[in-house]
Amino acid sequence: MPWRLNLFAHHNRKEQPKAKRERNTDPEYMTKEKVRKAVIEREGGNWCVLSGVPGPGLELHRIVYGSQGGKYETDNCILLSTEMHQLVHSSKKTWMPILQDHIHCMKLGMPEKSPIQKYPRETDYVG
Repeated sequence: MPWRLNLFAHHNRKEQPKAKRERNTDPEYMTKEKVRKAVIEREGGNWCVLSGVPGPGLELHRIVYGSQGGKYETDNCILLSTEMHQLVHSSKKTWMPILQDHIHCMKLGMPEKSPIQKYPRETDYVG
């Protein structure tokens, strides 16, 4: 019977190599480094948003995770120290709305309304 010949035909196929992803050559494309620079500019400096720890060595955190469709975009990223990054990942449901509200307030130019308040740092004191 001819249908029986095709029943297991897919098992004999050679695996096709995965197509290589083409590099985006669009000058407007936001690489991770461009996103990092834009986030630093939005936040007014290179420090952890939660703890105030200064960079370098800060991690770029996506608020909406890649598994949920989140991308490395300025409106979806924030800089966190290693300790704060682990804390945020330990309780996604708690931190996601807080971080989204913070970014929204920063975009509107109202940092005083952000749920994350800046604490004075040692470098802020003149002495």
